[in-house]
Amino acid sequence: MLRRLARSAKNLRIGFPVPVHGIVARTQYSRSMNRSTSRVSSFARPPIVAALAAACAGVLAFSAAATDIVVTSFDDYAVGNLSGQVGFTGIGGTWATSGSTNAPFVPASVIGPGTAPGVDPVGGAGKMVRLTTEKFNNGRSKAWLDLLNSGKWAAASVGGNTVLETRIKVFVPSAQRVTSTFGIMISKSSFETSGGFLVSAQTGAISLLNGGYAAANRVATGVSASLNQWNEFIYRWNVANGEGSLSLNGSVVANHTTTAFGALYASNLFATTDATPGASNAFGYFDDLVLSAVSPAVPCPPDLNDDGTVDAADLASLLGAWGTAAGDVNGDGNTDAADLAALLGAWGTC
Repeated sequence: MLRRLARSAKNLRIGFPVPVHGIVARTQYSRSMNRSTSRVSSFARPPIVAALAAACAGVLAFSAAATDIVVTSFDDYAVGNLSGQVGFTGIGGTWATSGSTNAPFVPASVIGPGTAPGVDPVGGAGKMVRLTTEKFNNGRSKAWLDLLNSGKWAAASVGGNTVLETRIKVFVPSAQRVTSTFGIMISKSSFETSGGFLVSAQTGAISLLNGGYAAANRVATGVSASLNQWNEFIYRWNVANGEGSLSLNGSVVANHTTTAFGALYASNLFATTDATPGASNAFGYFDDLVLSAVSPAVPCPPDLNDDGTVDAADLASLLGAWGTAAGDVNGDGNTDAADLAALLGAWGTC
């Protein structure tokens, strides 16, 4: 809740938190591994809904407080190389970058509006991070904060918050000359990849990572992100068992389980090359980063759009799916009156 109250003018317009270094605690209601949040419903309950909700109140459980580790819109960063800039105070709190790029570019840089033609930071003001691809085939550029040696993950995950939630907005321009991908890579250690996701700069196709970032380690989701616009991604990865989920613009689009788990080093801003770039470069843009430790809590099936609240949007989805399996809440394979009753009974925050 603290980070929701502290917002810059940019973030007030778009609803994202201002840069806050360090750890901030916030509460959340128990939800599935795919759904963890700390939201307050803005919808008033009609009397019938309130009655149904009261009858179902016993199924709601309160979990451990979610903990924000990093919250930044990059607006308070200096323009220039991201490497060495402070993400949080203490050991491992400065950004590290890696990648051999064509001059004059560096792997990751902080830029403002007007620097990259056709791409401005979220909200049109402030700053963002530009990631540049390596100059080699099968190369990778990355930027990260050390969550292991800093002790940040150990402190944030106390109390059962075993899921790392990475929220990020990504802009991938189309018509780039280098075959490349951009996204998030989760590192188990300084040399081991666990999971993450990548977006193709050529097609927008999204793939999930498992055990590496090469083509053989990518699993197609069958879902694509729109190029030439900001897309919000939420990737949740359970450090304890490797279960992961990916949301795109508010909807869960894929789930998987990684073969490597049990520890966490970093959530990397990440880019790859899938062809020899030569003197060419490809760019991806990142803004509004939030890294949090959250609980792998109980399911909330009535939240059909996975935004943390059962509300009018979910009701519309259910009614639109009537008679099919698409709005099935109770798991019987059909969307009917029983599902409607379940949704109304769960009205409000999950």
